[in-house]
Amino acid sequence: MTAAQRPGMLRLQVNTTGAWRNVIEFPRDDDIICAQVLTAAPLLAAAAGPRATLRICSADGLQTVQSHWQAGQGWRPARAAADGDAS
Repeated sequence: MTAAQRPGMLRLQVNTTGAWRNVIEFPRDDDIICAQVLTAAPLLAAAAGPRATLRICSADGLQTVQSHWQAGQGWRPARAAADGDAS
């Protein structure tokens, strides 16, 4: 089953060199897993260097962005991220 066939899945992506790359897909409706991803992802990004940014998007062909993470700013809703920068 492809991601497009799995409703309710989210995707964590990382950007370290100008392109978004998939890290992991996880269920949108599992609060424990979502909390674990939101906690662990910034630790991985910090290890990748100061330019690393993260985003969570829908795990489908549209990749609708839900939130962004940037060092020093933490997680921000997609609307706030879009208003503040072009990442």
